Amino acid sequence: MANINLFGKGWTNIVFEGRNKEYGAYKLREENPKTTLLALLLGILCLGLAFGGSYAYTSLFGDKFNGKKDVEEVSVTEVELPPLPEPEPEVEEIKEEPLPEPEPEQADASKSVQEEVKYVETVVKKDEEVKNEQKTSQKDFDDTKTSGREDNAADKDGDFKSKGEKTGDAEKGSKGKGTGDKKGDDENKVYSFVQQKAAPAEGLPKFYSNYARKFNAPDVGGGVTEIVVRLKFVVEKNGEFTDIQVLDDKQGVGREAIRVLKSMPNWQPAQHNGKTVRSSFTLPIKIKVNN
Repeated sequence: MANINLFGKGWTNIVFEGRNKEYGAYKLREENPKTTLLALLLGILCLGLAFGGSYAYTSLFGDKFNGKKDVEEVSVTEVELPPLPEPEPEVEEIKEEPLPEPEPEQADASKSVQEEVKYVETVVKKDEEVKNEQKTSQKDFDDTKTSGREDNAADKDGDFKSKGEKTGDAEKGSKGKGTGDKKGDDENKVYSFVQQKAAPAEGLPKFYSNYARKFNAPDVGGGVTEIVVRLKFVVEKNGEFTDIQVLDDKQGVGREAIRVLKSMPNWQPAQHNGKTVRSSFTLPIKIKVNN
């Protein structure tokens, strides 16, 4: 048993001794060395063909797979773009602030003089009990004095005045003014309150937009987002602006605000009682910057 070749026919005969050798298993065992050798050779041949064919294909057509392509030269031309236009500052429309109603002028006319009569109570006493200061001799009586009373002039505030002294504040008072429209009214009067206010012909929104476009905003720093200025002026009968005043100028742009206002078209003048009149107008303006 020790000398039996496991890969030879002797081992196969021992295994199938006394058995049916016509059975397929014996034949397979008998042909196994030949089949194994054939399979090994075929495997080596297939591997050789695979590697050899791959090498040959790469040698012949490898340039197409290595990314080698014809490269076209591209020329780069620098183009200078025009600068972008600066955005126009936005104008926040502000409602017109109505002027405070002026206090009605009160004429400091002289106070009406009221004559106050001081009556002296009459008391019946004996002659010896009557004091001399209460008696008045006949010589002291004249046309302005009567027995039993004293005449004094006083104003309505109860202040007594001596004879010949004026009562009230007649010298300090001013002559009262009449009401209503009279022919004698000053044609150059500036009205603060009118029936129809002065206004731009194109309307306030368009006026604000044109105003902001003409306004040259100064460098106010990055922390400031808007410029606030308030103007007061007189709109003449022909629509021109006169007596321009700066009421509120926190950023110091009053001179620029006046310049722009003078360059704007004339307004439609105010109307009052069917007449064209001069009127005062307050114009608040806010211009956004650093947007």
